[in-house]
Amino acid sequence: MRLLPEEWTASWSALRAMGGLTAGIGFSARHALALAVPLAIGALVGWQVAPAFASVQRENTLFALLAGVIALGSLLAGFMVTLMLFTGRIEQATSLTLEELQAYTQRIKFLLSSQAQTLFAAVLSAVFAIIWLCCFALGVDATGQRIVAAVCFGFTVVALLRCILVPLQIYEIHEAALDDAVDDCIKQEQAKFQQRNGEDG
Repeated sequence: MRLLPEEWTASWSALRAMGGLTAGIGFSARHALALAVPLAIGALVGWQVAPAFASVQRENTLFALLAGVIALGSLLAGFMVTLMLFTGRIEQATSLTLEELQAYTQRIKFLLSSQAQTLFAAVLSAVFAIIWLCCFALGVDATGQRIVAAVCFGFTVVALLRCILVPLQIYEIHEAALDDAVDDCIKQEQAKFQQRNGEDG
């Protein structure tokens, strides 16, 4: 008897599948470093600027800042969901060879994994912005607010930095589709040429 609903177990299976895309310790270390560096930079910025918003006189500025972070996180999350749905489509899959299809599928899985990480960062930035608002409203001590602010800024920087990769990912997807279309046309023209030569012969 399963204790968790199907959507939870399916999500856990998807996370394990994403983890299975890693190709050794070096690959995992590079990805962990790419996440840790912007997260640490953003956390340092958040830790330093949080005391400036702690006073009641600047609550309007804090509210405006966090409203912007929440709006940005929501916008990025919606965009990444749409992009992931678009990325997962394989056009003209039947015209590809098995090797081409396997390589193309593996690359799409990597892109989807990268986009999912950007989506998680955007959602977490908005979530911690809401937590920061709650902490401010409840009068949580300054250290607690600085910790929440550090995490909020950290995930915001991660999401913004990873968004720089989005245009390159879109270009890569279209480049692969266009190259496949050109290859298909070449094969069709070669087949027609060979057919005409056979008829003439």
